[in-house]
Amino acid sequence: MKPVLQIAVCILYSWLILNSCKKELSCENCLETNKPPIADAGRDTLIVLPADSIYLDGSASKDVDGSITTYQWKSISGPTSITIINSSKKISKAEKLKVGNYSFELIVTDNGGLSDKDTIIITVNDAPLLNKPPVANAGQDFSIALPLNIASLDGSISSDPDNNIVSYSWSKIAGPPSFSFANSSAVLTEAIYLLEGIYLFELKVTDAGGLFSKDTVQVKVNAATIAVCGDSNRTHVNARLIPVGALSKPGTSMSVGTAGTKIVFAGRNIDSRVDIYDIVTQTWSTAELSVGRYAITIVSAGNKIFFGGGETGDGTSPVNTVDIYDVSTNTWSTSKLSTAGHSMAGATVGNKLFFAGGDGGFTGAGRSRKVDIYDLATNTWSNTTLSENKELVTAVAANNKIYFAGGATFWIDPGNGNYSPGISRSIDIYDNATNSWSASTLQESKASYAAINVSNKIYWAGGIDTYERRQSCSVEIRDVITGITSIQYLSKPGEWSANTGRNAVVKDNKIIFLRTGDINNNEFDIYDIASNSWSIGVLPFNIQRASIISVNNVIYIAGGLINGVESNKVWTLEF
Repeated sequence: MKPVLQIAVCILYSWLILNSCKKELSCENCLETNKPPIADAGRDTLIVLPADSIYLDGSASKDVDGSITTYQWKSISGPTSITIINSSKKISKAEKLKVGNYSFELIVTDNGGLSDKDTIIITVNDAPLLNKPPVANAGQDFSIALPLNIASLDGSISSDPDNNIVSYSWSKIAGPPSFSFANSSAVLTEAIYLLEGIYLFELKVTDAGGLFSKDTVQVKVNAATIAVCGDSNRTHVNARLIPVGALSKPGTSMSVGTAGTKIVFAGRNIDSRVDIYDIVTQTWSTAELSVGRYAITIVSAGNKIFFGGGETGDGTSPVNTVDIYDVSTNTWSTSKLSTAGHSMAGATVGNKLFFAGGDGGFTGAGRSRKVDIYDLATNTWSNTTLSENKELVTAVAANNKIYFAGGATFWIDPGNGNYSPGISRSIDIYDNATNSWSASTLQESKASYAAINVSNKIYWAGGIDTYERRQSCSVEIRDVITGITSIQYLSKPGEWSANTGRNAVVKDNKIIFLRTGDINNNEFDIYDIASNSWSIGVLPFNIQRASIISVNNVIYIAGGLINGVESNKVWTLEF
């Protein structure tokens, strides 16, 4: 081998020997590739107000190959206006939470710059509703006077914050031994058979959760202080009838109404004639109803006068016609009630006009409980029902409510299935503010009686208190604000009917109860509201079945019988 080649081979062989003999290096301590951290925002949580804050804890977050260097909390959904305190800390605090669902996100970053995130849901509920006790209200203390021995007890003003009253219970806790409840578990009931003395009645009101409260009402029963009728001590006042015009035809028992500057007289017998008097120009005109009839219910609303229902025959032929007179335009139109009837009660409250009860024309079964309601804003009709079938009901508007009181009723005798007559004490009350109905009772059954509201006191006077037509002279006065009822008395009994133009009227803050029925009588009762005193007015001659109305503090009397002859005269009454 050539020397040069030998040298080269020797060098290569020596290098291989040298490298094969070096020590092997270990990578057991070499670093692996960086792994991201694991974020843990904690378990979803529920809290209940009033607690409105919670700690957000990211302590369970970890990093397997290094360390977590930063934490960051933020809200990603839920109600606004929250505050996160120390949002860059492992443990933070969320405040000002409201009812709803919140999502909070946690982002963690490790020492190698890698990051991870997790969310927690916080549900905030409102405080649980705790049953609150009811508030019993037995009404204001009041007095009655014998011979009236019945007291109406009213617990309807009682209330409950949770609106869950389930029972009422009345009991007597003091007073004379004689008494009884009509129904001790009714919200409205009566204490009857009372004697002179002071009674204390307790009302217990219980709610669905068993909580209850109590209240008491004192009823003072006074001895009779005045004669029930025929008080001879009342001052007699001579009255004057001043002629102001004449009707186009003589008539009796006419329905009467007013709107704007007009007074209307209609319903003489089965005549369609309407006499119209303008109190400003003092002129007369006439019009004709679409159907001639009598026993019409006249109700005024704004500038319109509604002539509702009526009778075209002998009491068995009612109509459902409504003639509407617009006094501002001197125009007429017609509408219809849901059913035919006469002798209905009528009144207006708010933008609603009511025709209620009446006689449908069939003996016994003809008494009606229907109520037709006309909405003046929409010119549409709706209907509902009274608590009883009855006619000769009165309707009085007071304190944004209408009181449909008393009336003649019929019910079926369970023994023989025949209809039996009766006189009602019930009052159906419509509340315009709440569009709701409630019930109450008169102290005495009444039908065919006078009814008027003066300064939120309703006066229910006279009428018949039994179906044998025994006339009454009691005047029940109810303060609709306080609920207190008192009793006064007319000098003589009497009957009234608004459908035939006979009702109580007001002049100079005095209420006039003029008897113009079939009884030949020239005296009328005058009640002075301010002095709470009575006097007796004396007419210059007897008038029967005349119509009466008060407009702008002037009392008008029209038609009637004078010495048995129908009159067309119209007077104003002065006393």
